[in-house]
Amino acid sequence: MTRIPTMYAHQRALDAMAQRRSALTSDQLQLSTGKRVNDASDDPLAAAQAERLRSQLSRISIENRMIGFARQMLSTADNTLGQVSDALQFAREELVSAGNGAMSSADRALIAQQLSGVRDQLVSLANSRDGAGGYVFGGQGATTAPFDASSGQPVAPTPPPTAQGSHPGEQYTGLDAKYTTSQDGRAIFADAAGNTLFAALDTIAGVLSDGNASATDVSAALSTATDALDAGLERVLMARTRAGEQLRAIDAHETALASGDLDARERLSDLVDLDYAAAISNFQNNRTSLEAAMTTYAQIARLTLFDYL
Repeated sequence: MTRIPTMYAHQRALDAMAQRRSALTSDQLQLSTGKRVNDASDDPLAAAQAERLRSQLSRISIENRMIGFARQMLSTADNTLGQVSDALQFAREELVSAGNGAMSSADRALIAQQLSGVRDQLVSLANSRDGAGGYVFGGQGATTAPFDASSGQPVAPTPPPTAQGSHPGEQYTGLDAKYTTSQDGRAIFADAAGNTLFAALDTIAGVLSDGNASATDVSAALSTATDALDAGLERVLMARTRAGEQLRAIDAHETALASGDLDARERLSDLVDLDYAAAISNFQNNRTSLEAAMTTYAQIARLTLFDYL
């Protein structure tokens, strides 16, 4: 009659040791990783929530990289547009000087040379590289300089406009919000009819350098050139304003992303990170329980039928 209770006690002692060893192993894993949840089986609900938070953090990281690139491109565009604006204002001042009736043909020829220099400077600025293999004013998908250096005319983008994402316009990046990474040079340096600022400067420089041009021809040419430069300057200022607005929007977006990142990390930490004080206490308790279970098993293992006789 004593054998059955003894076998039952023996099995219970073995089960208790197995449970304590398992708990101790889990405690050791948690202490070594610093994580309360190492497998989905540890806490299925917390594991699922943690996975969603990791996906959110990954998306935030991607968005940060994309808007960081947009910031770089917009800052480059803003700086370049500032140089374009300065050049156009200088050219306009020269046009005003050329309209002075006291100017001689030689004086106007000198101004023509200066305007030709401004024209070349503007073409160079319009063909500025963005530091990422493209062009600041290349539009969408452009792999060639947007303007021909000699003629000053827009160059057809490569690959051709029929290819998706490779046509005049602006290129954007971003997940939750879109920011410009390539400016539409045609909309900035040319008017609605396609006449470029470079062509306008070429024309007025030609008239001013012509010693045989009449006062009427010079006056008409100066008026036309002034109107073209004023309109171009307005387009440049508008483009720079848009770039500045987007840079401010990026600042606000980055602040929101930083807040979202911090919140997600805190929530993720609450879900999976280990409370070391509690974990050490559990480890010690489980170790003590295992030692007690091993002692109990040792005592039961010594029991035989003769111990009851």
